Amino acid sequence: MTSARSPEETRRIEAEILAALDRLVDGCERLDMDLAFGIFSRGPDFRMIAADGSLCDFATYYDNNVAYLDDCSAFSLTTLRTDVLVLRMDAAVLSWIYRAEVTLESGAFDVIDRAGATFVFEKRDGEWKVVRYHESSLPAVRHDSPAG
Repeated sequence: MTSARSPEETRRIEAEILAALDRLVDGCERLDMDLAFGIFSRGPDFRMIAADGSLCDFATYYDNNVAYLDDCSAFSLTTLRTDVLVLRMDAAVLSWIYRAEVTLESGAFDVIDRAGATFVFEKRDGEWKVVRYHESSLPAVRHDSPAG
């Protein structure tokens, strides 16, 4: 039998998970893929279900994002809501609702008004890593100017 978590331990884990999300957002906004994707496990246990319903490993997920982000000159993510569910001292689930605004090198703008993602985190060697990830969104809407 495992011992129960204290409210302080639960709050600490929630804060650690939200800090990992902050690193992802910061990395995307800096167009720094190593920072952005540093929260994901790069091992064979990682699986991701994309918005199009495809299932992929880390290498495929990373390559797909780098290909898109290489065409970006600016990237902005706005968190609309987060929810952390602590499962155990070494496992948690993060639900994230967000908006994305992207400026492309061409001068066009992509906007995703609302998207959602679910991250399953495991703590390994003292560090939280995402082992499962699912994202859902409508396709980005392309605009010729920021105002749309």
